Amino acid sequence: MKENLKNKREKQIIHSALHVALNKGFENSRMDDIVKHSNLSKGTIYYYYRSKKDLYLSLVDHWFIEYSTGVLDTINKKNTASNQLKALFAYFIDQYKKNPSTFKIMIEFWRMSRLDKDFNTKLQKIYSQFLDYITEIILSGIEDNEFIDVNPRITALSILINIEGIKWFTIFENSDVEAHEYMDTITDFILNGLKKKSNE
Repeated sequence: MKENLKNKREKQIIHSALHVALNKGFENSRMDDIVKHSNLSKGTIYYYYRSKKDLYLSLVDHWFIEYSTGVLDTINKKNTASNQLKALFAYFIDQYKKNPSTFKIMIEFWRMSRLDKDFNTKLQKIYSQFLDYITEIILSGIEDNEFIDVNPRITALSILINIEGIKWFTIFENSDVEAHEYMDTITDFILNGLKKKSNE
């Protein structure tokens, strides 16, 4: 029971921190803003998190765990590297449609990483792990003779950067291109470039 209450409180605080971060940013927000949004006491907030920085670092962890779990579950259901990459792109565009703030907060994470070394270190570690996931897919495709022989790490990095492009749509809402159109085109470009032709 106590553990369930602890998890509930932490999620409540993290949700409020996300809301405040999206609306005010890290520098302009205060713990009082999170207290107000969460309807919890300041003492309760500080019981779980020592400082605003500690809370926001935990928010980064929460974001990564939540979405990396979904990505891995989606990828692992596919039996070829091509289908795994398709599922990867489809997963992120689906998440964008459901909750654009997921990608909007990434902009704030990157901004914080330029201002604070602890945020920078944490974000680099998180992105390195995600890059490892994509690299493994590329390696699998090469080993199974599905993909041409490319540098797996560079290819994975280019895919990651293209996924990051979704953030553009959270900044410029009145775009002539829809996010799903962008992602569909990028998916086709990347897979057509990676797949071995039938005569190779």
